[in-house]
Amino acid sequence: MKLLLMRHAEASERAATDAQRRLTEEGMAAVIRQSNNTTLPWHEFTRLWVSPYVRTQQTASLLLEHYYQKTHSLSIQRLDCITPHGDINEVQNFLLKQTDEGIILITHQPLISALIGHFCQANKHAGVPMMPASMALLEGGVAAAGCLKLKHLFHS
Repeated sequence: MKLLLMRHAEASERAATDAQRRLTEEGMAAVIRQSNNTTLPWHEFTRLWVSPYVRTQQTASLLLEHYYQKTHSLSIQRLDCITPHGDINEVQNFLLKQTDEGIILITHQPLISALIGHFCQANKHAGVPMMPASMALLEGGVAAAGCLKLKHLFHS
């Protein structure tokens, strides 16, 4: 399995609610830079799951519009359990039910760091900090505690 975890890009602080925050111009530019990463096996990703928050939806849309090696189309699918304070076990249970070998999740801090720690070291506190638009490529047999390895970190 390949799991690409991406944190949404930089978002404005001004919005009626946290869920409605929109990407800044710099945030949009960072997503486009990340989408041009030629070291990622873009062709191996078959599913893209995104938090319901506006900034993650925007990040996903820009990524799909610009990603390198468009050999197949991906569609944005909403996943409610990957909000900033989502539940790691719920995310793991969701991933364990998936049959796809290449999945992209676009989510938030602190959940993204906790997922990296959980999947790579079976410790949600051992994950690396992720800046806006950062990506982590994890690989392994199954998306369960301690079963994946962090292959690459890509910071914008």
